[in-house]
Amino acid sequence: MKKEGYSRRSFLKTAAAGIAAGAGAGTGAGEAWASASQATAPSQECGSVYVPPPQQQGNNLNLIVIVSDTFRHDNLACYGPKWLEKLETPNLDRFAQNAVVFNDAYPEGMPTIVIRRTLYTGRRVIPFYYFPQHANVQLPGWHALYNEDVTLSETLRASGYINTIISSLYHEFKPSQNFQRGFDSWRWVRGLEWDSYGTSPHKLLDVSDLVSAEYLARFPGLHAQLSQYKANRSKWKRHGESVTQIVMQEGIRWLNENHGERPFYLHLESFNSHEPWDPPRHFLEKYMPNAQNPSFIEPPYDTVPLSNEIKERFRANYAGAVTDVDYWVGKVLDTIEQLGLFENSVVVFLSDHGAMLGEHGQFLKGPDKLRGQVTHVPLMIRVPGSEGSGKKVDGFVQIPDVMPTLLHLLGLKPPSRVTGANVWPLVTGETRSIRDCVVQTYGWVGAVRTKEWSYSEIWKPEAQQDQYHVFPGAPLSTYRPQLYNLAKDPQELTNVVEHHPDIARQMSARMKEYIASGEGQTFGSFNAKPSLNTSGGLYSK
Repeated sequence: MKKEGYSRRSFLKTAAAGIAAGAGAGTGAGEAWASASQATAPSQECGSVYVPPPQQQGNNLNLIVIVSDTFRHDNLACYGPKWLEKLETPNLDRFAQNAVVFNDAYPEGMPTIVIRRTLYTGRRVIPFYYFPQHANVQLPGWHALYNEDVTLSETLRASGYINTIISSLYHEFKPSQNFQRGFDSWRWVRGLEWDSYGTSPHKLLDVSDLVSAEYLARFPGLHAQLSQYKANRSKWKRHGESVTQIVMQEGIRWLNENHGERPFYLHLESFNSHEPWDPPRHFLEKYMPNAQNPSFIEPPYDTVPLSNEIKERFRANYAGAVTDVDYWVGKVLDTIEQLGLFENSVVVFLSDHGAMLGEHGQFLKGPDKLRGQVTHVPLMIRVPGSEGSGKKVDGFVQIPDVMPTLLHLLGLKPPSRVTGANVWPLVTGETRSIRDCVVQTYGWVGAVRTKEWSYSEIWKPEAQQDQYHVFPGAPLSTYRPQLYNLAKDPQELTNVVEHHPDIARQMSARMKEYIASGEGQTFGSFNAKPSLNTSGGLYSK
């Protein structure tokens, strides 16, 4: 069988040198990024002094935020028919009945770390820039928080909150990152995906239980990646049957020990249901009874032919991972209720993005997949009392809006750098719309969405270089615009760009207008010279 490039690493990650050498892998995507898209950021500094947030007096409500990576909006009944009719998410379905459900929530800059920059700072990141990283991920916008960023946790700590993050999203706690800023304590739960946690790079493991020999031969580098994951799994399995369980049990323990310390902010990040989709057996069997190995836990980022058996296993694995997330988030929600915290806390559940599950013959996410299955995310907020309980709210909301909205609910003002909007007036009926479209960019491909249309194209044409591939086998210059009529085609399955050139031009203009409006706002600094301010404190400049 003809070998296909393994897309996940081809455009997302460069395999670590030791792993690549062990697998006999060739040059990865990092070099392509470095040569094809050197930073074109403005040379001027953009407010490089970090200004600490002021102390404020709010209403002292606690804040509990739960994030599940790669969790599709249509995993939940509140968003309409589920992508799989028998998908079990009873705990989050029940949570939705007492929360405000935002029907039209979307990320802005993508993917994972880029989205966390917007979530933690309430600040837009488009247009973003490429900075070479001390990591195996090389993407525009994927980098640490800027020196001058002010985070939600920093804002709350200045106002007397005790802040804790418990996270299995290993990208945000790599040595080159700084997403623990403003948290008084943090717990990193390691071992998902290709985290260098277990010892495997010097000796590839037998992965025949995970993938067939034929499948393995199609994707160079996959053996090393699955070997790393299998070594990781042997370590975290000592603490739980899934990493989601470990994260949520740590959260439950923290709540039991600290619920009387008011006010507090607890942030729980579950990297599941991100791939590898490797759910506990009893959750998998809900969707594929008597499933046999190989387990096929890692779908390809490539758009390649796959047998129906493999595709069904991918979908069953994802469904099992989603139910695992729901089960353990449910345990956290039960603890919140048992401790009486729903009466004095704002509780949030959201995801960063979704995933393709066979639509267009594709799985997972990517710059060529900026459609609703990937970009439409769940966002639910429960507040004390009955305000908005069970209410479904229309109107476009984006992840940078989450921080200012939560600060509003806590009776606090957002930092001056926040560009997102407080969207609670959509809930109260004070307004029916915050914006009439949303824009997302993933790498150098961007998308714009209105109620009627969804459109995507390359947003940075000067990045077109033959050696840079946005996905395997297709240079960026070969990417073709996509246009979907959402009224007739809500699942975005039929590209009609050739039939509606005027609509495509209008949508392109709206996207470019938004991107241009951010020029000069989204650049920042990482290193700065120290200086003394007038109060004697040492801040960076």
